[in-house]
This record gives sequence, C-alpha cells and structure tokens, in this order.
Amino acid sequence: ALHTAVEFLEQHRLGYAVIGGISLSQWGYIRYTLDVDIKVLVPNINYTATRTEIRAAFPESARTHVSQNPLIVSVLIQGVIVDFLLALPGYEEQIIERAVRRDLGGWSIQVCSAEDLIIQKVVAGRGRDWLDVEELLIAQHDRLDEAYIEDWLSQFSEALEQPEMILAYQALREKVARNE
Repeated sequence: ALHTAVEFLEQHRLGYAVIGGISLSQWGYIRYTLDVDIKVLVPNINYTATRTEIRAAFPESARTHVSQNPLIVSVLIQGVIVDFLLALPGYEEQIIERAVRRDLGGWSIQVCSAEDLIIQKVVAGRGRDWLDVEELLIAQHDRLDEAYIEDWLSQFSEALEQPEMILAYQALREKVARNE
C-alpha cells in the first residue's frame, strides 16, 4: 500500500513526506502500525482538486465511521488504510521540504525528518505520541537539531495556548539525557 501510494504521488508530482509509524522506523524506533500516514503538498492551495485526484485514483474510502475532515483523505489501498493528510501553508509545507529520501531496498520514499516527527507528536500530545517521542530522543540523541525543535514547539505552545507542551518536552529530553 505504501509503495502504491508513493508511486501515485511521485507520478503526479505531488510533494509528500511519510509520517507516523512508518517514519518512526526510519529513525531507529520500530513500532507496529496499522495504517500509512502521508503529508501531501497541495499545489496552488487547491484542496478540492487534490482531494478529487486522490479519490479518483483510490476510490475505496476508509474510516467511513469517523466524521470527515476536509484535510484528510482516508482510502483503502490493498486492504490497508492510507491517510493522505493535506498540508496547510507554513509549517506543514516545511515538513515536506525538509523530508529525507530513505531507501527501502530497491525503492525509496520521502520521510519526515526526525525533528519534524517529534514536533508533530508533541503537538498531538497523545500518550502513544509521548512514548514515541521518548524513543526518538533515545534513538537520535545527539543527532537532533534541538534549536529547530524548541523554536517550533515554542511557537505552537504560544499559538495553542499550551505552555505545558514545551515544558513537558524539555522535561522528557532532560530525563532521556540523564539516562544515557
């Protein structure tokens, strides 16, 4: 399913970055995942055209029991849920620009950077996300651009009025550093 989705995006020259569980494995932490999450750049900010193009290629809808979000196109590809997450201008475009090409043995994908993956998971803030952040901090310890992470988390903390977000990240980072 991942290969099919990536082939589609690349054939249609749509910028993308694989995020979520699959990207975790590319940064040193392997965790079972049930779906494929891909952030997709929307050309000319034309969300309708991009949604239409994805749905035409993959007409079988997924997550029909969940209320629809216009920024998420959930489809089934070969029985696997693939969530195409349409990028918003600004930070989400940067996720795609900063993505790194990773070889998967004969073919390759654009994967979200470890820093952007951490930022997204901290902002999401679910229990599983915090465990993922901890594992990424362990796996990537001294290879992360901490200034970049802190800058974006400061902006999100302020914009979302959640100062505890960055404080929780800093505390987790310090905990991991003490245990190294």
